[in-house]
Amino acid sequence: MSDDENAPQYKPSGKVSIDHLMKQDAEDESLRKYKASLLGGAVSGPSDDPRRVVVKEMVVIFEDRPGGDIVYPLETKEQVAAMKNTPFVLKENCKYKIRITFKVQHDIVAGLKQVNTAYRKGIKVGTEKTMLGSFAPEAQPHSVTVPRVGWEEAPSGLLARGSYTAKIEFNDDDNQNHLTIEYAFSIKSDWSKD
Repeated sequence: MSDDENAPQYKPSGKVSIDHLMKQDAEDESLRKYKASLLGGAVSGPSDDPRRVVVKEMVVIFEDRPGGDIVYPLETKEQVAAMKNTPFVLKENCKYKIRITFKVQHDIVAGLKQVNTAYRKGIKVGTEKTMLGSFAPEAQPHSVTVPRVGWEEAPSGLLARGSYTAKIEFNDDDNQNHLTIEYAFSIKSDWSKD
């Protein structure tokens, strides 16, 4: 039996609403102020938009791409759907990052994570999971850049060149999928083949 089998598994606590958190221990003034500082000015969000996580945009940041970074607005269903048909080009060995900007509304999102999976000709070639964190609803959006330190480097060589599809899923500790974004990209030998 390996050590991993004996290790206790992380189990997130049950979901608790902001109202419940604020009402708990309301008679303790210092605790009430502390919770208010953590939750800040928690905002509910528009009543006609039930989403808890609203992804606003995805930016592919390049170290040296002529023409700069590529920005995909993602606030509407149409913009999310259009990403699948708007591929970008990675030049072999180029250095890049992906920045996601999102807003949390209505309720706390605990353990939000991003799972990015790439496919080539329908076969999975890689999956990367990134923990984004836990967030209270706020008016201001959050931005997370992956990788947080350094750069990703596009693969090179004849076998790496070609077209890829990918998807990013935003899931939380409650196993709720907040959004799945499908996108496409190509790895090419030169930027001019964009």
